Amino acid sequence: MLFTRRLRILIAVLVLALLGAGLILYKMRLPKPQVASAAGQLAPDFSLTDQSGQLFHLADQRGHRVLLIFYRGYW
Repeated sequence: MLFTRRLRILIAVLVLALLGAGLILYKMRLPKPQVASAAGQLAPDFSLTDQSGQLFHLADQRGHRVLLIFYRGYW
C-alpha cells in the first residue's frame, strides 16, 4: 500500500514537472518574423551617401535588378 502511494506521488510530481517544463519552453519560443521577405515588391525611394561620399538614389536604378542589404553593426 505504501509503495503504490509513493509511486502515485512520484508520477504526479513528474507529470507536473513535465507540464511546467513544457510551459516554459512554450513561452521561450522565438516569435515569427513580421515580414519574411519583400522579394518582387517595389522598394520605397530613398537617397543615401555611399562609401565614396557620393549621393545614391534608388530611383536612378529603376529598370535594373537591385539587391538591398542593410547591415547592422560597427564598421
